[in-house]
Amino acid sequence: MRHQVTIGWAKSSKNGEGTPNLKNNVDIGAGAKIIGNITIGDNVVVGANSLVCNNVEANDVVGGVPARSLKKEIKK
Repeated sequence: MRHQVTIGWAKSSKNGEGTPNLKNNVDIGAGAKIIGNITIGDNVVVGANSLVCNNVEANDVVGGVPARSLKKEIKK
């Protein structure tokens, strides 16, 4: 997790209300915002200054506002 990351509560008609659930090995870029009752899967990379407000599957790279998948499989 980098500088100025926000992880917070939100309420929406789609996901209900709650806080994010971050699984193992999540890398969050500087300034990213992760909000709401969502799950970020294992081995996910969140790009800097991204807004994540939907679930993210494991082994993905997301970025943008709102965040979308940039790469489906992280090569190890």
